[in-house]
Amino acid sequence: MTHKGKLLFAGAAMFSALIANSPVAAATVITAFTTGPFSLGNSLGTLPATKLKIGNTYDFTFTLEDPLGTTTSTQIQAQLLAHNSSTPQLMQYSLYTGTPGSGTFQSQSSLDYSPTIAFSPAAGDYYLEVNYIAANNEVAGGTLTAAVPEPASWAMMLAGFSALGVALRRRATKNATMAA
Repeated sequence: MTHKGKLLFAGAAMFSALIANSPVAAATVITAFTTGPFSLGNSLGTLPATKLKIGNTYDFTFTLEDPLGTTTSTQIQAQLLAHNSSTPQLMQYSLYTGTPGSGTFQSQSSLDYSPTIAFSPAAGDYYLEVNYIAANNEVAGGTLTAAVPEPASWAMMLAGFSALGVALRRRATKNATMAA
């Protein structure tokens, strides 16, 4: 083999090795919360189980419609499936309004085993973007919950407003008697 042939063969071998060992480009995976859009009439959504890989971007989309409660809470949990284990792993995510890739940042969860974000919602499109996972092959799953006041909370609010109304009426009656 000539010197030029050896150089050409070595160059081709190096080029092939570089291509074979180059990392696979990261992907953006967009998954919708099921049973949306969400409102007080449909207050619970489920995040479909999604296997996560480090290096990919994961955006979980949902839409909120009126009427909405005063607080909405989102929660995602992750578990490691390697070796048939279900040990929870650390993860972190951020909440955005708008569409994936061009949304407006709202809030970020803590780095936790079961992170949660609470926010005051408005009608519109939202997405959760996973910022951190501890290991490949974790499976993310969770819920979107629109909080509705419990009956006991309603009763306490009504009792408070009633007491306030009685106090204001007595005060008005007392002031009218003193003026006469």
